[in-house]
This record gives sequence, C-alpha cells and structure tokens, in this order.
Amino acid sequence: MKKLLVITTALILAIGAGIFLYENREYYSPDLSITQNDSVSESHANTSSTFPSSCRLVILVHDVSPVYLKELKEITEIIDEYGMANNTYFFVIPNHAGKHPIDKDPDFVNFLKESQAKGYHIELHGYMHEYREFDCDAGTARKKLELGLEELRALNFSPSYFVPPNYAISEDALKVVLSHNLSVITKDTLYTPQGTSYKIMNREYTWYLSNSSAKFSLTLKRAKHDYTRCRGTFYLSIHPKAVNYGAGLKFLREFLSFAVERNSPNHER
Repeated sequence: MKKLLVITTALILAIGAGIFLYENREYYSPDLSITQNDSVSESHANTSSTFPSSCRLVILVHDVSPVYLKELKEITEIIDEYGMANNTYFFVIPNHAGKHPIDKDPDFVNFLKESQAKGYHIELHGYMHEYREFDCDAGTARKKLELGLEELRALNFSPSYFVPPNYAISEDALKVVLSHNLSVITKDTLYTPQGTSYKIMNREYTWYLSNSSAKFSLTLKRAKHDYTRCRGTFYLSIHPKAVNYGAGLKFLREFLSFAVERNSPNHER
C-alpha cells in the first residue's frame, strides 16, 4: 500500500511538471540594447505586437570575486565558446567579506580587464556581500555604495547596473542606488534611474544542479520552455561554484547552444 502511494505521488508530480513545462504562455520582458560605447539604452513597448519574435539572452554572473577566480575562468571558457561575451554582465563584489579587496589581487584585476576587452560588462554587486547588505537605511547604503564604486572606478571600470546581495534592497537604499545613475536588477524587476520599473524574466537553473540524468533533463527542458516563451530579454543568472558543481557547466553549455541556434538567422520559428 505504501509503495503504491509513493508511485501514485510520483506520477502526479510528473504530470504536474509536464503541464507546467508545456503551458501555452508568453512572457514579456524589457529589451536591452547594447550600444558600441558600452552604454545601455533600454527600449520598452506597451503591446505584445511590438515585441521581437525572438528572445535576447543576457547572462548575469553573480558573486564575481577573487575567491572564485578558478570557477569564473571555467564559466567564461564556455561563454566565449558561444560568442556570448557581449551579452554577459559580471556583478563584482569589490571587497568580498571585507577580506578580498579586488585592487589587492592583480590576477583577478587582469582577468576583469581581459574579460572587458572581450566584451564582458563589469557591474556592481554590493560592497562586501554581507547578508541582505543593502536592506538598510539610506546613510549606510550610500556609504557602502560609494566605497564599491570607488573601488571599481579606481581600476577604470564604470558600472551601469547594480544587483543587491540576496536580491534584498530597502526602499531607501534603492533610491540611493538609483540616484547614482545605476539601474537595479532584482529577482523579478528592473528599476531605472528615470523612475520606471519593469517586470523581467530572471531565472537560475544551476544552483548546485546534481548529476542525476533525470534532474538534468527536466531542468534543461524547463529552461528551454521558458526561453521559448519569452519575448524581449531573458535573464539567465548563474553563481560561480554553484554552476561549477555537478551538471551545472554541462547545462550552461547545452542551454547556450540551444539559445544561439534558436536566434540564428537560419532557424525556423
């Protein structure tokens, strides 16, 4: 009886997953266009008919820190393989845990500069990356933000985007960041310095993804489904170490292959 219950539960979950994966729904997200001078212009539309038929993939690499240099090199090797450098945003922790200031690590700085030369965008991810670091008052947010910006600008990096650690940001801190002419990306929203906000499709599939073939297959199928239904910009978030675990890098390679092929001029829609 117990065995029958387990089998029945598994079947229900499988059917539910299938319904979720093949649900006929479209998602609309802001379309980001990168200009030649590396500034970012954001164009938005009010009706679905004006959205592009394809989805532009943007890769958000969180927790870019000297602590994960080895893992970051493994990640960029795959991104470079598919020519996605210009679509990739590095969210840098300027002084990870208060122990790893980036200006004291020449190997890491060289990695950032070489990456930027290839088209990667160098952005800001908090200051020390403490838990919910920017879920704070305006004064604290301003101090940490300016320390982070100072660290990056001293190395000739000029960020345009900010992702708060843990996606947590108070209203006061949000106002502070926007006042410094930075757009803010959270788990499901893009905030611009112009005072507008837009819902976005931001997904992460490789948080310590196991080597289980069934788990990998279902995760990849879900990601392809999400990307297929998206219009505008699809934000793929990844974390070094988490994506380097198990089947994470395999997923990244196969998903990028799918996205690049889907956006090729010869792809039949």
